[in-house]
Amino acid sequence: MPGRIRSLSILAVLLSLMFPWVAGAATAKPRELSWDDLIPAAGTPLPEPVKPIVSKSVPRERATGGGAPFAHMYPYNPVLTLNGKYVKLPGYVVPLESDEGGLLQEFLLVPYYGACIHVPPPPSNQIVYVKLRKPYLLKSMEDPVWVTGTITTQLWTNDAADADYVMTVDRVEKFQ
Repeated sequence: MPGRIRSLSILAVLLSLMFPWVAGAATAKPRELSWDDLIPAAGTPLPEPVKPIVSKSVPRERATGGGAPFAHMYPYNPVLTLNGKYVKLPGYVVPLESDEGGLLQEFLLVPYYGACIHVPPPPSNQIVYVKLRKPYLLKSMEDPVWVTGTITTQLWTNDAADADYVMTVDRVEKFQ
């Protein structure tokens, strides 16, 4: 039995060395962000343009050469130091894809209720494209939520909006 426990301990250490983000995300306390934290400081130069992650709802001709639909309004302008950070952010859900039962697989997180339902959308650094590790049942778009996960500074685009951030979310909970 002691040999088995030792083997499992060694395996756990090896796995944490091979996949540090798994161990870190499970035990790390997320940095709580506000929407102001997603806006670069005044005078910060714009980063180099990046190739966007194109949602399947974007027409093929735009995906192959037209770029982000709202780039003329809001240039790609994230806070680059947030890339890869484990964070917690409040906001409102704008559903993108769900199953027949209403379970969401992905959504946009925005700072205020009703954003992205009308035109124009908020600036792209005030929209987060959320990919869920587990489906989430949205009861009402009027209810704010907290999302917790890893944020990246990657441009995402579709017909509804452009987002300067992509977040892989471990947990969605009602905002209290």
